[in-house]
Amino acid sequence: MLCPCGLEKEFGECCKAIIDGEIAAKTPEQLMRSRYSAYATKNAQYIYDTYALPSQKQQSHDDIRSWANETSWLRLNVLSTSEFINIERPTVTFEAIYKSEDSFYSMKEKSTFVFENNAWKYLDGSDLEHSLLTPPKRNDNCLCGSHKKFKKCCY
Repeated sequence: MLCPCGLEKEFGECCKAIIDGEIAAKTPEQLMRSRYSAYATKNAQYIYDTYALPSQKQQSHDDIRSWANETSWLRLNVLSTSEFINIERPTVTFEAIYKSEDSFYSMKEKSTFVFENNAWKYLDGSDLEHSLLTPPKRNDNCLCGSHKKFKKCCY
């Protein structure tokens, strides 16, 4: 299975090792990609664990699990990343395409990260845009980026 994060690698050779705790995310972008993959694979515990402590207090496992279970995450596009070497709060701007209740959405967010307890953590995100997408026609390319026709993929 290809990794949901969009890097065209096998899941086991990409985000799975980070999600399973075998290796740490080396950059904010790597953490963001692994969090996206955790949503796609419905791993609420990893998502909760990778929140920074101030943000973690505002979350619940049930809410995270519910959101992950109600959505099908189709594609991630990283739009930009800030340098993280000399910046206290680096950012990653991305677009995520997902399906919820037979509707398709695009969510653009600028996420902020902190280095906490020797690990990158997600602090918060600013919604840049959240929009309902027009569903593709049956013979259009699928929104997930598979290059398959919609009717043969995420229909």
